[in-house]
Amino acid sequence: MNALFRNRSGAATPSSRPADPAHEEGSQEWHEARDRTELAALREMVPPPAAPRLSSTRHAELEAHLMNEISDTTATSDAAKSAKSRSAAGRPWGFGWLTPGRSMSLGAAAAVIAAAVAGFAVTGSSGQTAVAAPAPLKVENSRATVPLATVAKRAAALADSPGAAHRGTHRREWALGMWDDGKHKPEQMPVTESRDRFNADGSGEAEDIKDGRVVHRTHLPAGSWEKFATFRSTPPTTVRGLAHYLAKDNPDTRGSAYWTMNSVEALLREWTPGPAQTAAIDGLLAEQSGLRALGPVKDRAGRQGQAYGVDFKKTVRWTIVLDEYTGRILGTELSSIKTDPKMQLKPGDVEQYDTYLD
Repeated sequence: MNALFRNRSGAATPSSRPADPAHEEGSQEWHEARDRTELAALREMVPPPAAPRLSSTRHAELEAHLMNEISDTTATSDAAKSAKSRSAAGRPWGFGWLTPGRSMSLGAAAAVIAAAVAGFAVTGSSGQTAVAAPAPLKVENSRATVPLATVAKRAAALADSPGAAHRGTHRREWALGMWDDGKHKPEQMPVTESRDRFNADGSGEAEDIKDGRVVHRTHLPAGSWEKFATFRSTPPTTVRGLAHYLAKDNPDTRGSAYWTMNSVEALLREWTPGPAQTAAIDGLLAEQSGLRALGPVKDRAGRQGQAYGVDFKKTVRWTIVLDEYTGRILGTELSSIKTDPKMQLKPGDVEQYDTYLD
């Protein structure tokens, strides 16, 4: 029985190698041996649903251990880097889906567990409780649908407006914790709100927010940004530049609307774009033939926007919500578009969302 948790960081980390592989590296037997080793380690780390909420001491111990695992991993070949973002069953590894037969590096899995640990710790320490799964975004037929190309043009006209991209985000997020045995309903994790900012030397500050008030603040030492960020350099301000920038991390973005959306979501977990980057993001999305207008909606913060979505293998849908006048990204979310008995999902079920508040 495997617990499935979304990777809060939004990005997989380079794969690690078993100490003594029994077979030649790269063979099917080698991958199976690696998977067995990593799955055993994962099962030891993930608390079962019935377990007590983690104490702050135990949370710190697990977090330190997991961060050491991530720090010890090293870069792999370009092919491995490309493979890290895919799963045969239709969901991106960047969101931590882990089921039998799906390979995931221990480094990537450590980030998934860190998200799970954070979820348990938040519930225990702040008094937050799990919430019912949110309803899908509802199209407001009283308002007109605006083509993505129109929104992109409006954003481009504002690209020279004051404001620069900065490291860190202020966002509200929610995700399901899921099991793959067909017996357990998805775990309802709490909605969390966080704000983080990083300085030029890589130091920063991360805040947990509840009801508009900072309930926990963590100071991060110099070099933290370089150590943990996937997109370390400032995002480009041109469509072509951004396309190349994203493709360096995931070559599958080239020619794929879904993987472009996947990479944009990962970028938005690390950077708050300025007007120029917003115009580049919207322009790149407008070029994706698979991304279609879903209609006007209200986002999870009650703001009016336009929703655009792209499907992946008739399994899941990425949706992005944009301010129709400025092109500002208001939110992203992933939802199921088919019945999945093993995970107890049905079409329309929201699996995760992020609402960008600044």
